[in-house]
Amino acid sequence: MIDYYVATFYSTNYALKCEKILKQSFINVKLIPVPRQVSSNCGLAARMDGEALKAFRGLCQEGSIEAENLYSVVKDGKKLIFTPLSRE
Repeated sequence: MIDYYVATFYSTNYALKCEKILKQSFINVKLIPVPRQVSSNCGLAARMDGEALKAFRGLCQEGSIEAENLYSVVKDGKKLIFTPLSRE
């Protein structure tokens, strides 16, 4: 069972824009540091639930949000398992 989703961005500005757009639509999203399992680069990622994911994907398709990658996250004990997803 998927616990949550994480989207990474090309820059911090894209992450901040994503947060602003989703929150204006009353969609729950939280900016977090990019997980080390995903990238060694510094920066911000967006953490969201399944409901927010639907809105996020719709906004990506219409061009309002531009994400680098999208991952599903499953907790396995203390370990987090990141699985890349299609952004479509």
